[in-house]
Amino acid sequence: FAFIYPFFITEEINRLEQKFLELIQYNVTVKSSLYAKYYFELRALFKSENEFPLRPLDAYEASRLEARSAEVQKSEMERAEKMSLTYNEKTVKSRARAIINLSLIHI
Repeated sequence: FAFIYPFFITEEINRLEQKFLELIQYNVTVKSSLYAKYYFELRALFKSENEFPLRPLDAYEASRLEARSAEVQKSEMERAEKMSLTYNEKTVKSRARAIINLSLIHI
């Protein structure tokens, strides 16, 4: 992206990416077939396997990546939820509520 639009600074690109993720509700799953397709297409661009910087994930690394992704997704969703609360919602959540039943009071 920065190569195509060099007039954007890194901070602007980061904010754009963050907003994009918020809008798609952090749903960034990729089907394994699509991942494999692009993995092998990228790999074919290199003359030798030694030049290719990526290696296939083994089961352990894949599970670690999934766990980390789930953690980050949860924390970002919580952060986005906090940021989306209105002032009144934040005020109501931060103070104790009392309910007074006036029907029991005899005047």
